[in-house]
Amino acid sequence: MKKRYTLWLVFFSIFTFSLQANSSGGGNFGLGLTLFGPTGITGKYKLDEKKAIEGSLGFGSFGEGRGFHLHGVFLYNFHQASKEINFYLGGGLVLNNRRYIREGRGRGNWWRDSEYEESSLGLRAPIGISWLPAKQFELSAEIFLQLFLAGRTGLDLGLAIAGRYYF
Repeated sequence: MKKRYTLWLVFFSIFTFSLQANSSGGGNFGLGLTLFGPTGITGKYKLDEKKAIEGSLGFGSFGEGRGFHLHGVFLYNFHQASKEINFYLGGGLVLNNRRYIREGRGRGNWWRDSEYEESSLGLRAPIGISWLPAKQFELSAEIFLQLFLAGRTGLDLGLAIAGRYYF
């Protein structure tokens, strides 16, 4: 619960700062919100027309197993459909900290349900589309595959939608 309040405090502080930033916008650094994979804040720094570094901080999937999520990826625009629409792919690292419930087994009160947290470290590979209707604002949607190699191993396939303001 404490992590959730801290995350929202950081988000609102950054949001307030971005509103006070230079209104001309169109810079190389974008900051905004992301939904689903994770739900939280996102930042993107454009290295040039084709390359960027993107990261997100927030909470992972909804429901059981919901927890802290952090990722950073390198993105490459492999196709420009128009001046405003780019298709990209990338790769990077992901860190998840999820909460699980272990069901109790046995009779009576011998073993009760218990809750535990587990961190997982892995690789993230997104492929997506970004739309820049103005130099100041970007919308993007991506499908990603995450391969967890340390902690709780396995694969995760998901969707992320983001909106960023550039300043």
